[in-house]
Amino acid sequence: MIKYFIVVLCMFSGSVFAADSAWKARVSSGLFYSSGQSQVTGSADSTMYSIPLMISLAGNRMHANVSTSYMDISNKYPTTRRVSKVSGMGDVTLSLGYDLTESPAWTLTYKHKFAVANVKKGLSTGKDDNYLQLDYFSTLGQRASVFATAGYKLVGKVSGSNMKDSSYGSVGMGYFFPSKTSVGISVDYTGSSYKTLKDQTGGSIFLGQSLSKLWSTALFGSYDNTSTVSAGLTFTRKF
Repeated sequence: MIKYFIVVLCMFSGSVFAADSAWKARVSSGLFYSSGQSQVTGSADSTMYSIPLMISLAGNRMHANVSTSYMDISNKYPTTRRVSKVSGMGDVTLSLGYDLTESPAWTLTYKHKFAVANVKKGLSTGKDDNYLQLDYFSTLGQRASVFATAGYKLVGKVSGSNMKDSSYGSVGMGYFFPSKTSVGISVDYTGSSYKTLKDQTGGSIFLGQSLSKLWSTALFGSYDNTSTVSAGLTFTRKF
């Protein structure tokens, strides 16, 4: 969920900044919380605090970003009543995107997750993952917008872990106020990467605010059919 959270927030908060043909760089970070089912650790009862970091570069039609996060994770095992706690840097994901059209915008993105985190601690599967994603964004009048994402994840499978390839997607709407505040809602689906876990379907809400020409912030909250609660706060600095 953490990677999806980073991508959605940066895409949503990015619309706060007016796009042009010049190359622009952005750095985003903040705090993320999740309690419930975890696709990161493959646990049905997990609590995670994370500090995500994304560095992105966007040009006329090309987009590229690198993201990672520092994670503090607690996993509960009901059958043994054992609790495991781990912390450390997570895997690194490289994303490359290209705008197929401009208005409405269709963007094709390829992502590769490099399994560089500590496997023994349970912060990584030790296998790389690959993603192919298609995003859609269109305005409705001067202030409203609709957006959608559809993607497929090719999982680096670990022997004996019951892992599988999965799909994910979302569809939502946003509205931008004259005060440079943006709000949005979406319906989200995340197919499980583990055969032992359920696919997740839920809803998300977003709130973004442009603080200045260079700074913006965004809030995020979600809940799904596995009773997983997620929330986050990010700050983005434009260069």
